[in-house]
Amino acid sequence: MKKINFILGILLLSSSNTYAANFAVITQPPTLLSVIVFLAGIGCLLGSMKILSLLRGGLLFKSWQIFLSAFIVLILSQGVSLVNDFEIFLMPSFAVPALLLLSIGLFLFGVFETKKTLE
Repeated sequence: MKKINFILGILLLSSSNTYAANFAVITQPPTLLSVIVFLAGIGCLLGSMKILSLLRGGLLFKSWQIFLSAFIVLILSQGVSLVNDFEIFLMPSFAVPALLLLSIGLFLFGVFETKKTLE
């Protein structure tokens, strides 16, 4: 009985306003495109992990690590965008563009590293 009272006490003390997630927004084209980019990013992440396992520390290993990190940041930015669109919790307006800029910078750095390796 003490455990039940303890759990109920914690639930009552930690309660706050709750709102339902807005899943009706998924049919809007920008949100649908974000979902597609999120899923494509996961596919690219899995593909780049497979390529990294095949390279085993070769000359292109560093550039593919950079590409892998770029895909991780891209997935993170799309996840933040979707969480914001579904109104699960609100993020600052600069979060998604900053993450996208970081992702693009990592992709560009990966291309330069690949070019440097192949020269």
